[in-house]
Amino acid sequence: MASLLDVNILVALMHARHPHSARVIHWLGRQETPGALVCCRVAQMGALGILTRPAAMGEDVLSAAQFWRGWGQLMHDERFVHVDEPKNLETTWRNLTLPFEKGRCAETDTYFAAMALAGGWTLVTIDQGMKRFGGVRVTVL
Repeated sequence: MASLLDVNILVALMHARHPHSARVIHWLGRQETPGALVCCRVAQMGALGILTRPAAMGEDVLSAAQFWRGWGQLMHDERFVHVDEPKNLETTWRNLTLPFEKGRCAETDTYFAAMALAGGWTLVTIDQGMKRFGGVRVTVL
């Protein structure tokens, strides 16, 4: 089964000094199936934003050029694939967020849960909180 990669996984893969980098790289070493590591535009955009933001990265901030070189290396690896949103994503996302009461934030985590459900993927993340979405297969590293 393919794995949808959360933003935090991409950041850990692309930045060796990330606190979870070693664990994520160890997990990556056990992944062998071509096309089984799924990246979406929102994860790509999130990783670009974090890795190039001085407030988030401090002295370890990357230039956009450094990010794109790293992204190119990931996409050159046959295990990684960039996917578009599944056709049923909006309906799935809507169904996940409709029960939210006024004042509850429908954050990007909900989008990733919906992406995983709509695409039939396991969501791979560092965030324990992603387990809160019923029906979503989640692997927390």
